[in-house]
Amino acid sequence: MAEQFDHPAADSPDAPRTLRPWVFNRETGQIDLDRQPRPGEAEPDHFAILGLPRRILLDADAIEIAHRSLIRGLHPDRFHARGPEAVAQAQWHSSRVNDAWRGLKTLEQRAAYVLTLTGENPEERFRPPAHLLTQVMEANEAIDEAGHDPAARVQLLELLADFQAQRAAVSDELADAAAAWDAAEAAGDASSSVARAQLRTVLGRARYIDNLIGRANAALATPDAAYPAN
Repeated sequence: MAEQFDHPAADSPDAPRTLRPWVFNRETGQIDLDRQPRPGEAEPDHFAILGLPRRILLDADAIEIAHRSLIRGLHPDRFHARGPEAVAQAQWHSSRVNDAWRGLKTLEQRAAYVLTLTGENPEERFRPPAHLLTQVMEANEAIDEAGHDPAARVQLLELLADFQAQRAAVSDELADAAAAWDAAEAAGDASSSVARAQLRTVLGRARYIDNLIGRANAALATPDAAYPAN
């Protein structure tokens, strides 16, 4: 009997009637524990493993449902009757499913992953613009002083609020860049320098600001009691 996989709401853009993950045999309609790349077939990427389209702007519920359905279908208890080798194969496929799910859970993870698929290095050093560098210098000074100077702490709070506002704007830009990449992928042009450069730049800025916010929050976590008595 074929495995029946769950699916998202019917109006979801990523709602296939039945998911077709890589481990799923299309001819038999069942999980195939012996599934290996066919001659000329590349190793499956995270999208293929979960049976989802290669897009950054995926429906979050679709990702969760694909993961949950596959993990349930590959549960070792289903294969004990077939012996230890079948159980080991099920566990191996489950591991790949978990890796794919973890790699695609967030928009930023998907953005970074598709860059690697097109040969880009998503960890390439980001070069911040001049105005952001000025803020970074001010933040570094305030971070150094935040543990013992109330005025520096106030300044750091103001800078943090501005960094958080910039981060919200970058999230919107990343969604726009992801939509542009998805359109290029649908047109067979996802490897174009324009789509990749836009995605890489916005993703780099997001990570850069995240680092600043993390450092500022860590400095602000210093207890007020650390200030010297007047």
